[in-house]
Amino acid sequence: MSAGGDSESYFDLEVGDGEDGGSVTPIADLTSYEIAAGLFFRPFYAENISLNFVTFPPHSGFPAHVHPEEQVSIVREGEMEITIGDEVFPVKPGDVIHFPSGVPHSGRTTTETCRLIDIFSPPRAGIRDVIAEADPVRDPDVDRWWFQAD
Repeated sequence: MSAGGDSESYFDLEVGDGEDGGSVTPIADLTSYEIAAGLFFRPFYAENISLNFVTFPPHSGFPAHVHPEEQVSIVREGEMEITIGDEVFPVKPGDVIHFPSGVPHSGRTTTETCRLIDIFSPPRAGIRDVIAEADPVRDPDVDRWWFQAD
């Protein structure tokens, strides 16, 4: 019996025929949006989850905001200071960050570029709004480029 109480093991499930809409997309093939000077988003949307590959330039970040989606981020490169609620966390490559839905959070890079993978469930509709308002020539400083997303 499997850990979930089923008599059928996860690994014994029948393999699908490939017609269920799955896909493989190289990250480099995702459209890259320059949100502000040096700040890039590469979003990917699925039915129940979305990803966003984010590149924050030095001295940038995002201001305190909340959203109804639960978010998990994985630091791929660089470092940031992340605030979740009232707690401040230094994050580095390999760290996994959990942002509960409805909890204010913010972040700021220091002197180096930081690359993250953001994961949202359900898909983060607000990313589309940020992309629509993008201005690749504006300063990426957190206090000037971002707007309060909800």
